[in-house]
Amino acid sequence: MLKKIDKAQLFLEDHLHLFQCPVCSQAFESVENHQVFCRGGHQFDLSKKGTLFLLQKSVPSEYSRDMLLARQRLAESGLWTTLLDKIQSLIKHPEGVLLDIGCGEGSHSAYLKKKGHNGPIIGFDISKEGINLAAASHEDIFFLTADLARSPFASLQYDTLLNILSPSNYSEFDRLLKKDGQVIKVVPNPGYLKELRSLQKESKQSYSNAQVVEKFEEHYSTVRKVSVKYTFHLPDELVEDFVHMTPLGWHIKEDFDNIRTKLKEITVDLLILIGESEDSA
Repeated sequence: MLKKIDKAQLFLEDHLHLFQCPVCSQAFESVENHQVFCRGGHQFDLSKKGTLFLLQKSVPSEYSRDMLLARQRLAESGLWTTLLDKIQSLIKHPEGVLLDIGCGEGSHSAYLKKKGHNGPIIGFDISKEGINLAAASHEDIFFLTADLARSPFASLQYDTLLNILSPSNYSEFDRLLKKDGQVIKVVPNPGYLKELRSLQKESKQSYSNAQVVEKFEEHYSTVRKVSVKYTFHLPDELVEDFVHMTPLGWHIKEDFDNIRTKLKEITVDLLILIGESEDSA
């Protein structure tokens, strides 16, 4: 059985055209002895986990390993299944290259792969902890630590850009997306996690996604919108994970015995925005 670092080298040998150097933006041209070399002479080492670290400098992240593990356990419990099944049905190129932008601990990518996405899936995040956990937990996906503002991905090579509850960079999306590609962005609807928001004494009790949606519509001439709303039963043993999963819960002062009586069900209320490249037919 191949080690993860060897599997990652084989993946890069077959898909080197999907990447570029984050330092000089020149193409990667070779992979040798678990190292990647670009035409400008820069080199990057594969980790034992089979990941690449392509940040030019480490970036502080508020996402701790404990929080990422909490997200992983919630994903495994099925919190996102309904959303991801809908996303899978909307992917126009299930045989194409999918880039999961802000992939965190990799659960979304792993689910889509398991459910039959046949093309390569690449997941990246600015959180090294998230990428390490993703690579340790999931097979058949290539994970790397990278920054969307200086992304190490080649131009016009990606069929699907997946952007779930994560910041966007539309000029970068334009650069990466194939001519017949699509951007699938997921944003909260007003009812998203309303039960958790109700526990916050000093925060807004409502949320509007209007500005985010407006910016998306300004950028893509063809936009589809699909709302996904469902209720998820939250087992007692996952309440603490749920509160720690998102910044919404980080400042809640109540003890967990009280919180458990209030968080029996969770509302997942999301809007999927699908935009296509301007050159799409």
